[in-house]
Amino acid sequence: MISRRKLMLALGASLLPGAAMATTSTTPPPPEAPKPVVKKPAPASAKKAPAKKAPAKKQVAKKKAPPPPPRLIVTINKVSQKMTVELDGDTLYKWPVSTGAPGYETPSGTYRPFRLEREHFSKEWDDAPMPYSIFFTGRGHAVHGSYHIKSLGRRASHGCVRLHPDNAAKLFALVQKTGTSNTRVVVKGGFFSDGAAVSAKAKKPFANWFN
Repeated sequence: MISRRKLMLALGASLLPGAAMATTSTTPPPPEAPKPVVKKPAPASAKKAPAKKAPAKKQVAKKKAPPPPPRLIVTINKVSQKMTVELDGDTLYKWPVSTGAPGYETPSGTYRPFRLEREHFSKEWDDAPMPYSIFFTGRGHAVHGSYHIKSLGRRASHGCVRLHPDNAAKLFALVQKTGTSNTRVVVKGGFFSDGAAVSAKAKKPFANWFN
């Protein structure tokens, strides 16, 4: 029969190696897993300011180019009772005319013709023929042919500008070819106003009276 003492010694011997190993072990404990770093929200003042928009470019209105000068210029001088026809700066014709008689003045000024009628008859003056009419005022003034050939060279019309029918036909065809938008009718004024520029008149006040 095992004594109590031997039993205690046997139990102590069986427990000693494990206890010794537990006390003498140098193996480090496993490292702890790193805790996730929580980023703190940036303060409101640290937020990026919105990018500034570039200032809008000012739109500069494009200036319209001036219209080209007229190519065909028909000049009527009421003093000399002559018409001068110029195309692109070259003088083509000089013809005698009849402008308005006293009481039937042909208006002075610069006009753009707006209507062409090869055969026209005056409703105001007993259906008088007005062949090759080139209308240049809204009141009915026109450059046209006339069969009163003997009156050409003096004021004899009711306000229109009369031409020899043959010359009126040439002018009519020229205006048709060049276009009314490229044509100007210039009627020079009264006896002391020939329509010239003031500076030119000051130098040569009577130069254009009888051109």
